Amino acid sequence: MGTKVYLIALNTFHESVRSKVMYSLLFFALAMLVASLLFGSVTIGDRIVVLKDFGLFSISLFSALYAVISGTALLHKELSRRTIYNILAKSVRRWEFVFGKYLGMLLTTAVMVACMCAALLAFVYLLNGEFSAGIVRASLHIVIELMVVCAFAIFFSSIVVTPLLAGMLTFAVFLAARSTEYLMYFVNQDGVSAPLSAVLKSLYALLPHLDRVNISDLVVYDAAVSWSLTFYSFAHAAAYSGVLLILSTWIFSKRDFN
Repeated sequence: MGTKVYLIALNTFHESVRSKVMYSLLFFALAMLVASLLFGSVTIGDRIVVLKDFGLFSISLFSALYAVISGTALLHKELSRRTIYNILAKSVRRWEFVFGKYLGMLLTTAVMVACMCAALLAFVYLLNGEFSAGIVRASLHIVIELMVVCAFAIFFSSIVVTPLLAGMLTFAVFLAARSTEYLMYFVNQDGVSAPLSAVLKSLYALLPHLDRVNISDLVVYDAAVSWSLTFYSFAHAAAYSGVLLILSTWIFSKRDFN
């Protein structure tokens, strides 16, 4: 069973690596890093701070965009090619298919983050002459964040066949999860109705707290980041992703592809 998951993940990774979408976003993200370098050179203040801030923002945004675009099109692509019938006919269980696709997509995004991280490290080293371990830590947290984004992409693609709608839902959840701290801020404001307050509290409880996972702001200003935060972030993302994948497998198992 583990071999089948591995093979599906490896095949997904190989397909993704050959995807023009990945190279387009990777090129655009690297171009943004170069732009941040040029922007930092004419900015009053510490251009290293500008470069780190803009660079980590670019890595996070474009890797999340790729996860959304690629992940939500996985099932649609298999259906349009009719390859899913051949896969499921080869004694591949549906949970193996879902988990294999998830791991392949997560591996692809992790490689994409690693490439952009290496580019940002090189830029910072050229300017400052020092290796920034904080950028590596921030990139690690971006990959942890992508664990949840990829799981949501799989989840929505198992419910909605249309990639555009699944992508919009996934990206909306990503933005909301990055802004969970503001939900309670609005709840505590005067004039918020009881029904709206209940909705905001429910969203706060249900959404993953990706704002706590992302540490880019701390790294930019060289603040100390404990490894316990990294462990908590990983545990939080792994648990949330696990629940989403279980739900995705259950929904996927109810669909009839005959």
